[in-house]
Amino acid sequence: MHFSLAQGHPTGTTIRRQVPVLVMMLTLASASSAWAQKVTTVEDLTFEQTLVQLANPLGLRPIGESIGLTTALEIATQPLSSASGGMVFKLDPATGLLTRVSRTLGPSFAERALTAGEGQVAIAAAFSSTSYDKLSKFGLNNLPLGSVTASNPANARVGTGDFHLTSKTLTMAGTVGIAPKVDVAVIVPLITATLEAVTTQVDGNGRLIRLAETNTKFSGIGDMAAILKFKAAKLPGPEIPDPGGLGFMLTMRLPTGSRENLRGLGVYRTMASAIFSAGKGPFKPHASGGFEFWSKSVDVPTATATGGLVKVRHQVLFAAGFEIEAHPKVTLLLDFLGQKIRKGGEVGVVSDPINAGGISSIQSLVDLPEGILKGILVPGIKVNLKGKLLLSLNALVTVKNNGLHSKVTPVVGLNLGL
Repeated sequence: MHFSLAQGHPTGTTIRRQVPVLVMMLTLASASSAWAQKVTTVEDLTFEQTLVQLANPLGLRPIGESIGLTTALEIATQPLSSASGGMVFKLDPATGLLTRVSRTLGPSFAERALTAGEGQVAIAAAFSSTSYDKLSKFGLNNLPLGSVTASNPANARVGTGDFHLTSKTLTMAGTVGIAPKVDVAVIVPLITATLEAVTTQVDGNGRLIRLAETNTKFSGIGDMAAILKFKAAKLPGPEIPDPGGLGFMLTMRLPTGSRENLRGLGVYRTMASAIFSAGKGPFKPHASGGFEFWSKSVDVPTATATGGLVKVRHQVLFAAGFEIEAHPKVTLLLDFLGQKIRKGGEVGVVSDPINAGGISSIQSLVDLPEGILKGILVPGIKVNLKGKLLLSLNALVTVKNNGLHSKVTPVVGLNLGL
């Protein structure tokens, strides 16, 4: 795929070659204001290539790659709904009957120490739809991509973007109890990201110099997850009802999602986490925390001339919340999810001094070595519709996110024990 670049010139010439960023900026700075450019996408570019063509000509640094990295980090590390079975039954030695172990139906995004039990199988699906409104501290509808500071207004430039970016994720999961205290699960996310964007560049007199636009959709599998969960200890008391306890979980994220289309990170990620849950009655708190090791860093260039890189690697995750039994078939949920992605992901504007053609500096939006800190509040409800079929309704409410930010993401899910 390529961008066709049509100049506002009587010949309508089409240019299809790459031009070094600095040369392009100096050329634009000395061009006539009547020489406006219009750039539109055609099919076959990847998501990242599309961002590069939209944004990179507006600054001196790799703007598109930086936006792409932050987008990929958000999509690939979004919270996955819990793969654990919601309704767990075990043989009650006191009665000789199968009895529901927990009065509540389990968390939706956090974890509890309780396992499904040997031979138990559950399948689940969840759908979420996210609209993003900010990139770090900048609004996506008026994103400052790059600018040129010059003594002559005709040589000055301001480049901005109006981005409408959404993602939809369908996750499918399956859980099997392979031993009384051991579960294995697989989660497969299917992701569709849509980008409608217009970038413009105007000179110091307000005249349009360049316009680029796209309306594209990218769909496919994301980074799959394989999970091993082990209940290490239980709190004092009989197993029915479950008194809670301590568990451990190992989660591996496989690089099955396309890094070029921002559905994955292109690295193996392994998270080891500890889980605690408690409570025999209608109120059951739970908490978990873990460290995710990445097989290698996810790199993005930050300076074309010097070869500078931001190398993002590893993250810390934690969750805490509670379940409340509102009715034997209804559980109310509230969780807080936290993430810390290390060593990159936040974007900011960087200025490069230039002494050519009356230009004093060029500003560009690029990735910074500061990591991403996320805090998400998740209220929700689970309802036992019939038998072992559960419906869950949740909302991911962003409290803090200095990467690619969204306000509220609704999530609906189904869980069926077989």
